[in-house]
Amino acid sequence: MCILHIELRGLTGSFRVPHMFKYHRSLPLPPYTAVVGMFGAAIGKDMATAQILFEHLGLKIGIAGTYSGSCNDTWRVLTTKSPENDVIERQILYKPLYHILFEGDKFAIQICERAFQYPTYPLSLGRSDDLANALVYPLFDAKREDLRQLKNTVVIGTPAAQVEESLFDPDDPTDPGPCTLLYRLPVHFNFVNGYTYERTADKLCDFTFIGNHRITLKQPVNGYRLKIKEAEEELKIPILEV
Repeated sequence: MCILHIELRGLTGSFRVPHMFKYHRSLPLPPYTAVVGMFGAAIGKDMATAQILFEHLGLKIGIAGTYSGSCNDTWRVLTTKSPENDVIERQILYKPLYHILFEGDKFAIQICERAFQYPTYPLSLGRSDDLANALVYPLFDAKREDLRQLKNTVVIGTPAAQVEESLFDPDDPTDPGPCTLLYRLPVHFNFVNGYTYERTADKLCDFTFIGNHRITLKQPVNGYRLKIKEAEEELKIPILEV
């Protein structure tokens, strides 16, 4: 398969967990639909059109990355009549660094490469204010391989329930454990009369976000290994089979 690796950097980022309202907790990595949205911004299409093109091109993605820290930001939203209910807390990620893989045939990947090299609209990490810089690496051919040890990435399903005893070190009281988060998130939207902002999620999948603590899976997942000069270790990025 042909692979395109894109590195995204920004000063801030925030990807709200859909079912959280008073406290807008952020996902540690861009969700699947956010990457489809970035693809749409790069090619100059709205989300409804980008979703169709993404599926038509048969693109698959993998997501990995980290951020330097986080804080909570207080917001006032004018959506209710009661001022007491208008205040929310939003988690903001500081200096996020993400690695996005696009997998597909050469024609589809070349479209992605051209789009991200010269994006039509600005790329953002969640909100429109969270602008991102994209570094586009040369595309390459590779074959998937089995990945067992993972960190700072996301996989489909609940593999955290199928881990070896290496998940915890009972002799180390400072061992933080797996640092995994499980969320059921949208992967496909149904747009009302084709209008971009009126949409409902008509397909959801379970995603396990693996933090900065390596876990070993009993059942491997398919993905790719990348060696980045600036990275201290090899990146292992599973492909999301949505």
